[in-house]
Amino acid sequence: MKFNRDEQETVITFDAKKGKWTFYSCVPSHVHSFIKDPILNKEKIKVLTSHEGKSTSIKFTVENSLVTKSFLRKKRTLSKEHKQALQIGKNKKRVQKTLQTSL
Repeated sequence: MKFNRDEQETVITFDAKKGKWTFYSCVPSHVHSFIKDPILNKEKIKVLTSHEGKSTSIKFTVENSLVTKSFLRKKRTLSKEHKQALQIGKNKKRVQKTLQTSL
């Protein structure tokens, strides 16, 4: 069963008593990401629906320790200039470290 865009959703709930997170998704990109994630135990991912051999909705539960704030936070995208500035900063630190160890 395929879901149209109006029906697609990812729902994450936290059970404080059990200390566990439950994930449900029928968003294709999310389903694919969760299934391919090397940290998740594939046996615990329950495929609810599929279409032409591909999972279209899944549900799974994980321990609280597996979910971090960075996991729930949207990843920021860096501009080309910002990436270059970060690289220049890394290179300066490497040079300084090399100079300090050689003295």
